[in-house]
Amino acid sequence: MENTKNPVPEMIREYQIGNTCYVVKSRSKEQAQEDAVTKVKRLIRNDLKQ
Repeated sequence: MENTKNPVPEMIREYQIGNTCYVVKSRSKEQAQEDAVTKVKRLIRNDLKQ
């Protein structure tokens, strides 16, 4: 039996700021306990407490 996993889909976004185009690629683990927004909020709150 092969150990194959379905690849996690990548999210690709393009942002235009001035004359520069930024391409942002991201993906997350299927086992993630929280989404990216929740994680960033938690990290910022923890940083502000220090």
